[in-house]
Amino acid sequence: MPVIRLQKSELKKLEMDENVLIENVAMLGADLKDVSSEEILVEFFPDRPDLYTVEGVVRAMKGFMGEEVGLPLYTAKRSNVEINVSPEMQNIRPYIAGAVIKGLNVDDGMIRSMMDFQEKLHLTVGRKRKKLAIGLHDFSHVKPPFRYVAMPKTFKFVPLGFKEEMTLEEILNKHPKGMEYASILKDFNKYPIILDAEDNVLSFPPIINGTLTQVTPDTEKIFIEITGTDLNVVKSVLNIISCSFADRGGKIETVDVKYPEFEIVTPDLKYESMSLKKEYVEKLLGLKMKDKEIINALLRMRFDAQVKNSDIAVKIPPYRMDILHPVDIVEDIAKGYGYPNFTTLLPEKHRIAEDYGERDRWIREIMIGLGFLEVTTLTITSFQSQYDRMGIPRERFVEIENPITEDGTTLRTWLIPSLMEILQKNRHNDLPQKIFELGYIRKESMEKHLAFVYVDSSANFALCKSLTEAILREMGIKDYTIKEKEHGSFIPGRCARIIHNDREIGFFGEIHPEVLENFQLGYPVIAMEIKI
Repeated sequence: MPVIRLQKSELKKLEMDENVLIENVAMLGADLKDVSSEEILVEFFPDRPDLYTVEGVVRAMKGFMGEEVGLPLYTAKRSNVEINVSPEMQNIRPYIAGAVIKGLNVDDGMIRSMMDFQEKLHLTVGRKRKKLAIGLHDFSHVKPPFRYVAMPKTFKFVPLGFKEEMTLEEILNKHPKGMEYASILKDFNKYPIILDAEDNVLSFPPIINGTLTQVTPDTEKIFIEITGTDLNVVKSVLNIISCSFADRGGKIETVDVKYPEFEIVTPDLKYESMSLKKEYVEKLLGLKMKDKEIINALLRMRFDAQVKNSDIAVKIPPYRMDILHPVDIVEDIAKGYGYPNFTTLLPEKHRIAEDYGERDRWIREIMIGLGFLEVTTLTITSFQSQYDRMGIPRERFVEIENPITEDGTTLRTWLIPSLMEILQKNRHNDLPQKIFELGYIRKESMEKHLAFVYVDSSANFALCKSLTEAILREMGIKDYTIKEKEHGSFIPGRCARIIHNDREIGFFGEIHPEVLENFQLGYPVIAMEIKI
């Protein structure tokens, strides 16, 4: 989850008491990570991108503390700024939105805050710039109308951080940002470029801005451009950034974006409405609430709300892109009501779970007796980790429909990839490293598995077979056979399956060198996984 750095100097500019924030930020669903002499580190859930910046945190905290309740008012003045979109962009990076912010008092602290905000949005909502990328530009150095066009790889300009012109291809191969994000554009022969009326380059999205429009403490007007593959997300993130600048005293002006077949005006700062039943709120929260309590809770969370007949009508600010369903509003009612005000109750119904405790303790004792250290990894993972890096074809059993990050797109179907990630993170520590996990995976149904990995210069198939047989023997499994198995994660001829009662219950072997390279491991690894 993103950790936001809140500079104490910036909090002071926005008239936020740092001690009040430290004491109460957890009530907004955040985790206070660290406090130093200069900054406060807070971890927020990825569903609240409006809180990835100091302005959003101060806005929310002042509402929660009752200093400024209800809807903040944001308006945008129409301007004569245009962005004309080339038809060629439809198959490359089709969407763009923009805004102009005037009347800003820019300083180094604000620049640091906005750059950090920008990168947090790139990482989360932007899916590491694949879904959207943000550019902030000094508006005084360029002349509208702007053009969003596709240019050949030989097109040149001076990228941010460099002093000489580079071709687009050179930027992807030599510039640090180009090398980091080149994969996003690998399938295209032409690349996105944003030009002004005099052919000055503003940006090469989603890679790097031009040097000409770099924001400095002398900047008074900022042009925001956001490009991406989902127009609704692009517009929503533009709203979040525009509102944050407005909280700094900036005046928002719109941009007319002209596509080949339609036109839009951005940012669109309209206030959406949603209604919900009081009974629905009480059912989800498990308590009886007065109308006034619900309204006050919503006002503290920066909504506008009123009771109409038996419904609660809620008006939503334009920076809240996370409000998709009435349940999202109920969650904010709980926060605004105050978590400490909920009473704790034991469940009324008693259920007896099947007792696997003794068996699991026994298996753990076996593994610890063999010198292994137990770890616990996440059941939510990625297709890349489960399949691509392990050198096997992708399978699709349970896929997450709306993943928050690329690292959480599916449920795991085996344990070894997660253990390999643990080895990767500890690759600089001493050898040998021997870890195991006893946990659930999900294919057609839930299954409990036991897996181990062992990295050392002496690790080989014979050692893996010896350890596996010791585990099976201690578990009381005697009538099994071992047969050769072909598996893309293992070296051919050094992988075997375990047959018990005429069915395969597991496999073991020596991990393939290509898989080791994918996990940046420089020593042999052996692994086993069995179904319990």
